[in-house]
Amino acid sequence: MKKVSVIVPCYNAARYLNKCIDQLLCQTIGINNIEIILVDDASADEGETKKVIQGYEQRFSETITAVFLENNMRQGGARNVGMIYAEGEYLMFCDADDWLLAEALEHTYHTAKRYDADVVFFGRKNVAAHGFDVQLEKGDKDALFELEETEKRKKFLLNTEQPGYSSQNALFKRSLIKENHITFAEHLIMEEPSFTVPVRLYAKRCCYLDESLYICYLSSESTLRNNHWELRKWDNLQMWIGLIENLEARAIFSAYQKEIEYLFFTLGVGWSLSTLFIRRCILTKEEWKIFADIMQKMLPAIKENPYIKNIEHPFNRAWNDLLFKVLDMDFTDENVEMVNQAMTECTRAFSMCPVLC
Repeated sequence: MKKVSVIVPCYNAARYLNKCIDQLLCQTIGINNIEIILVDDASADEGETKKVIQGYEQRFSETITAVFLENNMRQGGARNVGMIYAEGEYLMFCDADDWLLAEALEHTYHTAKRYDADVVFFGRKNVAAHGFDVQLEKGDKDALFELEETEKRKKFLLNTEQPGYSSQNALFKRSLIKENHITFAEHLIMEEPSFTVPVRLYAKRCCYLDESLYICYLSSESTLRNNHWELRKWDNLQMWIGLIENLEARAIFSAYQKEIEYLFFTLGVGWSLSTLFIRRCILTKEEWKIFADIMQKMLPAIKENPYIKNIEHPFNRAWNDLLFKVLDMDFTDENVEMVNQAMTECTRAFSMCPVLC
């Protein structure tokens, strides 16, 4: 068995893919200890991405597996397909326009084995250019999270900063994922919490390695930054709805219902709305009605949630009060105009706040 399977979803990535794959092939853990699964997510670049993938597969057939999808499934779906092919002891995900430092797999795998960890989270560094080398940066905030006790897991679930809910800068024990039937939401962007929230519910021991081993390229062509973003503006909320429905069917849900609903309210509802209004979107009367219906159906007791009631930050309290008013208001033209204006002013004033919670 290989030590690590690295899954790379690829869509129109010919310009960037060489860097990503070359960095994987030179990992200090040794090429014989890894498998690389390249999933072409029905690229529409006249076969350019496919050519790059096939070239590497031919040269490194014992290490690289190429998968070509007929229909686009977005990154979550491509990762799910990659996991079907994975046979390594651990899993890692890397986007095609990003890359891992050479020490990434060695350092994270050894940490996982040393602490018998189900997950090793690690740092990431954002870069605005693609053509230069990045040196390893280490900090002093390594941490071990032992999660056998319910109260410790609750605290870990609510920790949205370290290590966060990204799926790329983490090493996952494959048996944990397989045994608990954990997958990504498909056909949506911002799909990562659909995978990492269940991981946090089931993992017994997690580590945070304070090393910036994942290099994230801030491409202007990414879905969150290009002009097509408005077509996907409700994807985050849809993902959270699907996640909650998935978790409600699991026995573990009842022990952590308040924490999960709080995350849905802040990262699902709050983040979706704040992102919309930061981008100067205005919601129609019909959209506000649908939004209110979703809230009332999915979060009927959210006003009594202890984490909501105990919020101290004045902006967060004001933001939540505004959301609660939407639930109770009559959707007249005048009220809709007023709430759109209030949301716009609120998000403009606090646009530097990364998470509304």
